[in-house]
Amino acid sequence: MQLNTLWCYQGRDNAYRFMAITLASFGILPLVSLIFPQSVLILCVTLLSSVVMGLSTVRRLIDAAKPVYWVLIPLLPHVLFGLSCYWFWPLGVIIGIGLLGVACSTFISFFPAKDTQVKYVEGYFGAKAQPQAILGRARKRHEPQVFSQNVNDTVKSASQQASIAADSVPSEVNVLAFNDLEGHNKGIRAKSLISEPFITANDKTNEPSLAKSWQASHRFDVDHDALDTGSVTELVKSWLNRAKEHHVPLLWAAKIAGVLLISGLIVWGLVSLTGGESDTDDNVAASQPQVEQQVDRISAKLPDGFWIVMQNDIFILRWLGDTGEAQNIWRLDTAKGDKACSELVFNDGSEYRPITVDLLNDEATEARFSPLDNKSIINHIAMRGSFKLCGYDFSLKGSQATLMQHQVFADYLPTN
Repeated sequence: MQLNTLWCYQGRDNAYRFMAITLASFGILPLVSLIFPQSVLILCVTLLSSVVMGLSTVRRLIDAAKPVYWVLIPLLPHVLFGLSCYWFWPLGVIIGIGLLGVACSTFISFFPAKDTQVKYVEGYFGAKAQPQAILGRARKRHEPQVFSQNVNDTVKSASQQASIAADSVPSEVNVLAFNDLEGHNKGIRAKSLISEPFITANDKTNEPSLAKSWQASHRFDVDHDALDTGSVTELVKSWLNRAKEHHVPLLWAAKIAGVLLISGLIVWGLVSLTGGESDTDDNVAASQPQVEQQVDRISAKLPDGFWIVMQNDIFILRWLGDTGEAQNIWRLDTAKGDKACSELVFNDGSEYRPITVDLLNDEATEARFSPLDNKSIINHIAMRGSFKLCGYDFSLKGSQATLMQHQVFADYLPTN
């Protein structure tokens, strides 16, 4: 590629060169940010690529005869993309901004050129374009002798044909048509030259006919009799012919649909990435307490049908019997709730206040106590006969044997 054409603002760029420069400008920033994370070099590369991409956009807009201020459409997302790489924004945001910039550049590349006769050099046309020979293409040398020999052979063959044609023409026609031999030879030569099928590169008289024949050759012949009988093949041919007749609006519809599709994919990607990250964090946060419960929660079922639980040094009484939605029944810090759950009373009159009493989703009720009361409450459960809590009377018969089977509860019992 001619590097000096990257800084030109008066030439023209075709769609392929413009998209190549755009993709290179967007692709170099992630590479630099990975090699030099959060470095000033990222800002320098962003500035340099923005200038190159902006000039290419200007040339593309000039080539398509569009307003130059449309350069901001792809340039602003490119600048934001560079800043997002420098500040290391979330991956979903960086990808979304990059896709938005590529979509805007693709939209501009769809504009047709205002002059289809322009000869681009590597996708560029302007004052800084260099000839093909200077770009490194080898020239082919034509020997003067060979070229002149070909011309002489052509002239000789033409003169021989003229002499043969002169001999074959009747004398009566020669007398009537020409006045002398020189005029006769000139006429035969002119006739032979006209009859020769020479076609020059600069002859443009056949272009309409060629274009017309091209359109005719690209149309499908539809058998109307078969079409009337319901032939699917002929129906498809007729649809293709109509699509070729209205190809311009169909192309615009395809471009608009493509831009909408890319925009929808960008929005979907942003929502899925950001939402997926938050959902993953929530799932991890929700799973951690469950793991802790599975590892640190130890329970023992007593003969009367209730459980004693030790979770993270917090003693819990658990029983079944209440129904309804999950809710808080009693809280010590606010002293609000069911007063019947405000005290745990043993048959010897000992009382302990639970910190909180909750009805869970599995229709189980749990009363949590202070770790300071763990030893006293466990000893009372082992030595006393019953207790009351939340209106229920629980029997403690056989509780000491159950506690001794679990080391975490047995450690709180006296050794003697």
